[in-house]
Amino acid sequence: MRERREIEHQELLAAALRAFVARGYADTRVEDVLREAGISTRAFYRFHAGKDELFLELFARANDAAMARLGDVVSRQKSPPARLDAYIDATLDLAYEPRYRRETKLFSSVPAELRERYSSEVRACQEQLVGLLVEIVTAGRASGDFPKVEPAEDAWALHGVLAGTLTRVLSADEPPPRDRLSRHLRRFCRAALARG
Repeated sequence: MRERREIEHQELLAAALRAFVARGYADTRVEDVLREAGISTRAFYRFHAGKDELFLELFARANDAAMARLGDVVSRQKSPPARLDAYIDATLDLAYEPRYRRETKLFSSVPAELRERYSSEVRACQEQLVGLLVEIVTAGRASGDFPKVEPAEDAWALHGVLAGTLTRVLSADEPPPRDRLSRHLRRFCRAALARG
């Protein structure tokens, strides 16, 4: 019984993600998810109290997956500058790689009132991303690659630059070429950290 419910829940999450990606958060109703998943209202409410809770679970899962990919890519690099470059490129994947772009666009276009209602969850996700940057910047200070940095402040500044870049790329009719943007971001971020 437990295994069957877990399968049903996974199918519900997959169907919900398809519905949200196709219609956007605001235009997706619980009925749309039920239709997409082929389940009853009762089955839906066995797992989630409503649309917001369902969306929040999808957001948390997408963030966990992104953090795992990011951590893996960064950990394979030897030097702090190479880790920073890997972080930047993995962040750009979220906007340029088709398998991630749709989800990134969905989760970045959530209405302000929903972000406010779940601000602690959104903040926790941001802190995970910034935490990895703090590690990179701190290691760069120790190695002498980024000698004058203030890890926490500089990590939040880098996060702001990258978040703004994602917003720009996702909203552009014709985003800038990825290679050019990656080179620019690498140069800009490294220079900012080297100057301190």
